[in-house]
Amino acid sequence: MKTRLWMIFLILLILPFVLRAQVESPGKLSLSLDDCIKIGFENNLQVKMAEAKVSYAEGKLTSARSYLIPKVALSGLYTHLNTLPEFKTGEPMMIPTSFPVANSSGTPLPPDHIHLIAFPGFEMSNTREGDIYQVKIEATYPLYTGGRTTEGYKASQLELEVAREELNQAKQDLVFQIRQAYYQVLLAQEMVKVIDDSYALMEKHYKQVKDLYREGYVSNLDVLQVEAKLSAIKPQQIQVHNGLELAQLALKNVLNLDPGEELEVRGQLEYVEAEIPELKQVIEQAKQNRADLKTLELRKEQTDSMYKIARAGYLPTVALFANYQWNMGQEMPPNDTIWREGYQAGVSASIDLFDGFKTYGEMKAAKSQQEQIRYGEQALRSGIEIQVTAAYLQIMSAKQQVDAEKKNVEAAQKSFEASQNRYREGMVNHLDVLDAEVGLTQAKSGYLRAVADYLIAQARLDQAMGKIEWEAK
Repeated sequence: MKTRLWMIFLILLILPFVLRAQVESPGKLSLSLDDCIKIGFENNLQVKMAEAKVSYAEGKLTSARSYLIPKVALSGLYTHLNTLPEFKTGEPMMIPTSFPVANSSGTPLPPDHIHLIAFPGFEMSNTREGDIYQVKIEATYPLYTGGRTTEGYKASQLELEVAREELNQAKQDLVFQIRQAYYQVLLAQEMVKVIDDSYALMEKHYKQVKDLYREGYVSNLDVLQVEAKLSAIKPQQIQVHNGLELAQLALKNVLNLDPGEELEVRGQLEYVEAEIPELKQVIEQAKQNRADLKTLELRKEQTDSMYKIARAGYLPTVALFANYQWNMGQEMPPNDTIWREGYQAGVSASIDLFDGFKTYGEMKAAKSQQEQIRYGEQALRSGIEIQVTAAYLQIMSAKQQVDAEKKNVEAAQKSFEASQNRYREGMVNHLDVLDAEVGLTQAKSGYLRAVADYLIAQARLDQAMGKIEWEAK
């Protein structure tokens, strides 16, 4: 009894640690399509780079906004000089005058008498050593810059919109890559099930034929024929399993996951026919939604602003300024220890009379950029039509292929069932049943490939149309 109680006590003591170890132990990563897209948005390096560009553009926009509002600056200056001005006493000067004075004995001199009077001597020098202090607060505001500041702010706004569209483009491309890799893993998983089931069933037939051979019901040739069919499936099985590993590696690469991490995807290859508009309507939707086309349109507006910024070099700039300042030490003693204060306010204007053809060169460069964007937009619109048309025709072809493969599976299933019935009745041998079974396996594999091709074609058409369905998930 005591031993049993001790065992129960030890189990209760160890159980929490065992459960925690099970929870913390790494297992196989099982992902749905939405999980893959969420992880991709978090981990993909291209998306991270695009997000960093958005942050950079936001900072540049804040910087550009600063040129539209007044600037206030506080400054202080301390200077020690040995050349400050001052008055010094010098040798007395004898100045001739007729001013009435008395002589040394007290007798007044005649009014017309010219005599000399000593006058104290002073001289200005720049030899005083002292300190100068200055404190100033100043505000400036650009009244007119020829459009340089307003167009610069507009260009920064457009750059932010461009960065956001490039982020959308990166996400659109990533969603397609993830969907393509996900469906390929799903297909590989299904193909592994089909080939493994087929191989297991073929092994079962092989054992049955060997048993029949031992009992003398079939010949050695029958055994060799089944063995040959079994051997033919083995390389296919190895190839399919390798294909699954490669498909998983491709998906982990897109998601930026560790290649050594175990992975499986959840879901099924289900054929659900999508509602696809007419080709003309699909092309129009692509031209409205494509992030790369929106980016070029924004770039075109941006080059217009850059041209106006360059043209502002020919125009004057006008600014309003005002300041209030305190200073001490510039005056001559004894006033050199008194703080003086005062303000200044005014308007400044300037214009470049000659800038070495800088403005001309910048305008020419901006004009060239406008032409590049215009040609690029024309080429992109034509390319979009071709890309969308190709994706549209591909999904239509994939749909027809699915329908054909579905009928092929139905026919192969009926043929297999008929072969089984005829085998029970003794009308055919086991090899005919095996051939029908192999045909059914091939038909199922073809249908799975057709469904995967259709889903990938649908993802490619969504990408060509500029759709991004998982933004809010």
